[in-house]
Amino acid sequence: MKPRYHSAKTILAPLNAMRSKGISVAQALTGTGLSLSILNRPEQHVHLSQELVFLRNLRTVSRDPMVGLKVGACYPLSLFGIYGYALMSAQNVGEALRLAYQFVELSFAFYDHEFTAEDDVLVMTMQAQEYADEDIPMLNEREVMATMMILRGLLGDDFSPLKVQFSHSPQGKKLIYRELLNCAVEFDCDSNNIQLPMAVLETPLLQCDSDTAALCIDRCERLKARLDEEVSIVDEVRERLLLRPGYFPNIESLAAQLNISGRTLRRRLAEQNTGYQQIVDQIRYELAREYLSGTDIGIEQISALLGYSDPAHFSHAFRRWSGSSPSCFRDQ
Repeated sequence: MKPRYHSAKTILAPLNAMRSKGISVAQALTGTGLSLSILNRPEQHVHLSQELVFLRNLRTVSRDPMVGLKVGACYPLSLFGIYGYALMSAQNVGEALRLAYQFVELSFAFYDHEFTAEDDVLVMTMQAQEYADEDIPMLNEREVMATMMILRGLLGDDFSPLKVQFSHSPQGKKLIYRELLNCAVEFDCDSNNIQLPMAVLETPLLQCDSDTAALCIDRCERLKARLDEEVSIVDEVRERLLLRPGYFPNIESLAAQLNISGRTLRRRLAEQNTGYQQIVDQIRYELAREYLSGTDIGIEQISALLGYSDPAHFSHAFRRWSGSSPSCFRDQ
């Protein structure tokens, strides 16, 4: 199962890189509910839905259709902390990849990962979840490049896989993909995957140390357990609602996505002293405030981004939430 939380480094690393290219913190964090002070807190984690909003912001502001590759390249193995040390201290590449899969919750993965053997080739497949169609190319490229950075951390910066396959069409010049990934790249395939020789699995790692590995694995198990405890039904609902901008399904439809009944979802939310419509309104209000105070987007467009078919309905709702109209709030 894909993780729902990542270390704040998953945003901080590309944020710092993009700031050097002229993208401001406000532009990058609009609608996330995050700030630099929050991201810099010790052991801070961010919800997957917040990171997705951040990535969409980068794509919009940078106007770079290949921004996913650039973000993935911001994740050297050393950035992963104890998870990275666990992999580097493994006996060989095969053991490191087994640990990578075992503790995938501690990585920056958005997708489910699977390893399969085809003759003498290891195929590392990354399977997309229920994301909006317009997000898929960006997320595919981020996921593949982030995985490549782990492989390079284990095998060296000049590591070259046999090939990389993407399920989407190229977002830029194919030569750029080949240069960044250091191998042949194919598009419009059945899956996203990295292919490498099976023999690579036996490659010993220079920093292998059984004592260090045991300590790191123990720490990873503790961190994984803590992350599992942090996931609540409210977080799951928020994640689903933020995965597809402007799409707010009824409670029965969302419950079906979570593989539970609408009645069960209502009960579990009530146990958390909230309700489905309250969560929807909270998300809309949070995003509306971010859009109004941090961007120049028009009120009619904000209304559409929040799933309203009529700007008047949005204005009425915003006045109910805040006590003022959207235009007055923006002028404050």
